[in-house]
Amino acid sequence: MTKKEEKKFEHFLDEFKTLVTKKGFKNTVQKDCILKVLYFSNEHLSAEAITKKVQKEFDLDIGIATVYRSLNFFEQMNIVESLDVGDNTKRFEFKQEQHHDHMICTNCHKIIEFSDDFIELNQIKIAEKNGFILEDHIMTIYGICENCQ
Repeated sequence: MTKKEEKKFEHFLDEFKTLVTKKGFKNTVQKDCILKVLYFSNEHLSAEAITKKVQKEFDLDIGIATVYRSLNFFEQMNIVESLDVGDNTKRFEFKQEQHHDHMICTNCHKIIEFSDDFIELNQIKIAEKNGFILEDHIMTIYGICENCQ
């Protein structure tokens, strides 16, 4: 991670702590470490994987229940998204500025992120055609990846 990325994360963390305090919630070192793991991860991580990374990277004694509570809190705060890949284990990712969708292999559970302007535009058109104002959406395509075919 570069100094610029680290500085960007620290700025985000400062703003997050301010927001949490204003809303009357408590911030903890554990939450900070979980956020940092998610922020810098290029993977969609399970709660178990997050727990192990926090324990290893920060030498922090943290339990899975604390991680789950924190992840639920982060989802409510709209900074983390969860993804069900079909193996009964939720995966989590830091909510990115740029919207993206997912393709998931039903065999190996590989996750591929993608963005497509045509799909995004058509979703807006479909919503308008049906009298909807599109606020948000989640698109997940399930299939067999190239490696499993």
